[in-house]
Amino acid sequence: MLIVSYVFLGIGAAVSCFLSFWWLKVEKRLNVIRSCIVGMLCGLVVCLNLNIQMSRVICFLFLITYIAIVMQVGGRAIDMVAAVSLACGAFGMLQMTIATLLQVTEISLFFRVMLIVIGVAGIIVLFGRMSGEFPDEGWQELFVDTDSKKKSMRGLYMILAGYGLSLAMPVISGIYSISVLLLEWFTFLGGLKFINLLILSRKEKMTLLTEKQYRDDMQTYMSVIRSQRHDYNFHVQTLHGLLLRKDYGACEEYLGELLKDSISMNQLLPLEDAAISALILSFQSKAAQSGIRMEIDIENDLSQIVTNVYETNKVIGNLLQNAIDETEVLPDKSYGIKLSILKRGEFCIINVSNRTLYRNPMQDYHIGHSEKNGHEGIGIASIQALVARYGGVVYSRMEKDIIFFVAKLPLQLGKEGS
Repeated sequence: MLIVSYVFLGIGAAVSCFLSFWWLKVEKRLNVIRSCIVGMLCGLVVCLNLNIQMSRVICFLFLITYIAIVMQVGGRAIDMVAAVSLACGAFGMLQMTIATLLQVTEISLFFRVMLIVIGVAGIIVLFGRMSGEFPDEGWQELFVDTDSKKKSMRGLYMILAGYGLSLAMPVISGIYSISVLLLEWFTFLGGLKFINLLILSRKEKMTLLTEKQYRDDMQTYMSVIRSQRHDYNFHVQTLHGLLLRKDYGACEEYLGELLKDSISMNQLLPLEDAAISALILSFQSKAAQSGIRMEIDIENDLSQIVTNVYETNKVIGNLLQNAIDETEVLPDKSYGIKLSILKRGEFCIINVSNRTLYRNPMQDYHIGHSEKNGHEGIGIASIQALVARYGGVVYSRMEKDIIFFVAKLPLQLGKEGS
């Protein structure tokens, strides 16, 4: 009986690890290797000559430590919390099943073992059927930067931690009964369903916000068009009046100023999507109100970029907002802000530069920290996660007191565009 318990201790740990990484969509072969390592190491707990209850507690601690170390390689806390919570939940549910069935002495040990095997296989099958409802990659971003006080992220942490703890506690405390077993199964499957629904709900909310942002950008663009039309009529009337008065010198000077303004507007013409043009125009106007000149150089129309319009605006908007925030506090604003959108090989390069009082902020950067007053350090984190999802990168470099923020995004060369 004791040997059987230790065998299933290792199997339960391996299956729990496998299920948690499966939920996170870790590559299957790598997942199997990691899970087998956990299973073998937990199975060797028998060498410690501990009783089975203490061995379960040791395996819980080992499972948590092992997954935390493995997930630390990725560097994302939410992935670590999710993996640990799901693993603890699965391990608690499986150990409750194993311990309860092994204590049912009315049937033979062979049939009890067969019931345990069927139960373990059943949970894997159920998990597989639910896998279609698992969140897509990038679900972590839904909870990172949408709330300035990060209440959404804290709430998700609490839900995940509560999920794992509620399933682990009965096993740690040694409470085994059929009623608790049924409650464990319900909590495991129901809690997993609830977490998936929570993420899906958040995704739908973000989709609505995306659509609203797009409509707002288009409205801004249309407002710019109406303003340009009004200005055009005004300029025509002014030039007509100067010509009637035969004041050719004033007419030439006026045309020169008009030409400067038109050059600034024409810089945005290469962009394919009007919503991106509207965003840049709005930031250019915002910078001008603070006495900051924004120079724009566009060599790529962004028609082939892998991100959608909202995501592209999110990257550009965060970079420009950071540049304006830093430049506003400078006594010397002569450098202004420079935005360039270039194509280099199979990548689009979005480059924003400005003068700064700070050293390179990316050297000591971590989420939740910012050297600027009123900032929580989540803007760069959000676009880093977004860009990384598509195989790109966000980085910065310094040249004296000029900082260059660069977002490098892949292009879909099969798409139509320049």
